[in-house]
Amino acid sequence: MASLNAPPEYYAAEARYRAAKTFEEKKAALEEMLRLCPKHKGAQKILMEIKNKLARLRKEREIEEKKARARKGGRGEAIRKQGFQVVLFGPANSGKTALFNALTGRSEKSTPVPFETSEVVPGIMGVKKVNVQVIDTPSITEENKARVLGLARAGDLAVAVVESEGQKKFFGDPALVEKTIFLIHGRDYDAFDEKSVEAVKEKMFSALNIIRVFTKPPGSEPDYEKPVALRRGSTVADAAKEISKEIAETLKYARVWGSARFPGQQAGADYVLADGDVVEFHAQKRVVKKTK
Repeated sequence: MASLNAPPEYYAAEARYRAAKTFEEKKAALEEMLRLCPKHKGAQKILMEIKNKLARLRKEREIEEKKARARKGGRGEAIRKQGFQVVLFGPANSGKTALFNALTGRSEKSTPVPFETSEVVPGIMGVKKVNVQVIDTPSITEENKARVLGLARAGDLAVAVVESEGQKKFFGDPALVEKTIFLIHGRDYDAFDEKSVEAVKEKMFSALNIIRVFTKPPGSEPDYEKPVALRRGSTVADAAKEISKEIAETLKYARVWGSARFPGQQAGADYVLADGDVVEFHAQKRVVKKTK
């Protein structure tokens, strides 16, 4: 330690850090150590260690705060959003998890036991060759209402699975109701009937305002198996961004089949696409600078 050549106050701060129990105490001691630590070349390693400890401490605090917000019913669990997201929610015994399983092909527990679903579960629903993320949530109660409705608000579409018209009042959030499809178990769907489930998928697809755009490399046939899923009103530029950063940055123009006035019409980045359009992207030529 003698080679560090730090003032006595530095070592006092170091001792406080070792004895610290709370986030505030550790943070204050580390910041004091950082301020008092010599800045000469021989101290660079110790300076980096102090900075790393501060960064880890802040990261741990951030994680704990997120967990606390979830426990208190704030914005809910952080689920990595994949493309378009639908959130299922509803009271106990509404058939919500059975519908989730039918939509996604999962096999989560679905029984008459109230509150069987205790965690948030993500799944993928395939509809019209587009993958849509579906989230199953715990049965809604007065205790977890804020948490579940927070998840529903965060999705692109919310689907309330209920047993009667009267249960709609339970949610009491006008803004959420506007983006919610209400499905009454036994009337609007049957989770064990394939045609009924497909009809629900179509209804969700329509409510999400998805358009499918098919790509076509110059001189090749269109790829009709893997459409690019976009929100209605999206442009050629939006499609390019969805595919890759490189295509978006080098885009010069596109040729469009479908909604265009004539097949293969040249279109700019702001051209608004329609469902079923085929798009062929053309890039600007990269200029290679000659070195002397």
